[in-house]
Amino acid sequence: MKRIVSIIAAFLIIIALFAGCSAQAGIEVQGETDSADTTASTVVSSASSDEMFSDRDKEIGYSESESTMITLSDGVSSVNGEGAEVKDDTITITKEGTYILTGNLSNGQIVIDAADDAKIQIVLNGVEITNESSAAIYVKNADKVFITTSSGSENTLSATGEFVQTDDNNVDGVIYAKSDLTLNGAGTLTIDSAYGHGVVSKDDLIVTSGAYIITAAKQGFSGKNSVRIADGTFTIEAGTDGIHSENEDDTTLGFVYIADGTIIVNADDDGIHAETSVTILGGKIDITKSYEGIEGLVINISGGETNIISSDDGLNAAGGADQSGNGGMGGGGMGATEGCAITISGGTLSINASGDGIDSNGSLTISGGTITVSGPTNSGNGTIDYNGTGKITGGTLLGAGSSGMAEGFSDSSTQCSILYNISSVQAAGTSVTLEDESGKVLAEFTPAKQFASVNISVPALTSGSIYTLVIGSEEYSIELTSTSYSNGGQSGMVGGMGGGQQPQGGDRPSGGKGGAPGNMPNDSTTSPTVKQS
Repeated sequence: MKRIVSIIAAFLIIIALFAGCSAQAGIEVQGETDSADTTASTVVSSASSDEMFSDRDKEIGYSESESTMITLSDGVSSVNGEGAEVKDDTITITKEGTYILTGNLSNGQIVIDAADDAKIQIVLNGVEITNESSAAIYVKNADKVFITTSSGSENTLSATGEFVQTDDNNVDGVIYAKSDLTLNGAGTLTIDSAYGHGVVSKDDLIVTSGAYIITAAKQGFSGKNSVRIADGTFTIEAGTDGIHSENEDDTTLGFVYIADGTIIVNADDDGIHAETSVTILGGKIDITKSYEGIEGLVINISGGETNIISSDDGLNAAGGADQSGNGGMGGGGMGATEGCAITISGGTLSINASGDGIDSNGSLTISGGTITVSGPTNSGNGTIDYNGTGKITGGTLLGAGSSGMAEGFSDSSTQCSILYNISSVQAAGTSVTLEDESGKVLAEFTPAKQFASVNISVPALTSGSIYTLVIGSEEYSIELTSTSYSNGGQSGMVGGMGGGQQPQGGDRPSGGKGGAPGNMPNDSTTSPTVKQS
């Protein structure tokens, strides 16, 4: 769905962050000895892993002989070493150092309240901490905290009740940090949050290794300045966004950066949401349930495997308030939002969407990768939708959806594409094949939803050639007379409601960013198959 935004500050920022049509992701970073704080020096999308993650972020080792040992036990917790003290079932850490924790607390808390320049490592070695009204680990003050799971260990942190505030901080996560926070290790950390978020950092939230199982009533991972993932294994069940970054005070911050890892997200709201940019370089991301799969002012995908199931848009470059249900007026119909951009230059992307498959309130640029889109089935959305320029110069796009708002690529594209509307709706599972004049198969896929329009672009297409589009048992001869071909006579948005289209849906779920649940089609979740010569 299209979103209308009015962010003057974002416009000023984007001027410095974007160059040319490709519109790279617009946040900048600097390296530091122990931190990777954001500044205005290097654009996020082009930043290397070394710039985004410090050596210490990745370091999971520690010396037991130089560490303080903390044994957790209800009413009788003990400390062997310096820098920590016990009062009832609250353990407070006040000095820089490494602290190794073992044992259980049925209603307790670890508090870090140290100097502004203190760097503290917490090693979880078979720990189970439950808190009935606050965070299990609360970082009140420090420069940076590293939470490391020891090799092979199983650890569980839980907040079972509603959060009760005890100071000026709005503590609302099982792990809550006012400082930069890094999670790493070679063990497993399970987090359960019955009423709030899973992990919260009010600065940068960084994960470089380890396994995480998050169940949260609200956001799974939340970083005010950024969420950065170098590697790791994640299973996230979230009542709102799975991964979220937003900084209301500084619009140059609030980004998500994923370099690698295996991430599974089941979210009632967005799978991944950033107020500025989302950058995906690699890894495997499966968003098995979401309102919008990935949302940010800028979305950059250059590698990895990303699979999305969404009740609204699969990818949405927007920001600000949602204008759901406006019919997805693309091709400049509503005017481009400054700074909004989706850029796909590599990787494999599969989208099963009830709203627009790929939706940019600004530009859409595809220069590489393999993209398949199934949906939408309602006539108010399209497989692709953009308000600025929609340009394809490389890669593969195979899309099938409704015809009511079907949109092709702009004439500025250098790779040929075909947008073809058909007169009758085809059932989910109907095969689509594109052949050249010799009968060679250039592209073949099986949409997971019913469709009345196909959108195909592969490198082998050349203007002036004749192709055969086979949809089920029907064949259509297409003479490719232009770079961006459509049987409606124009590139860009093509009119004509496909018969049998589903009613428009996709309201944002209650408890999210507005709107009540809508009646969505019972969409198949079968992933399309792709065969390309």
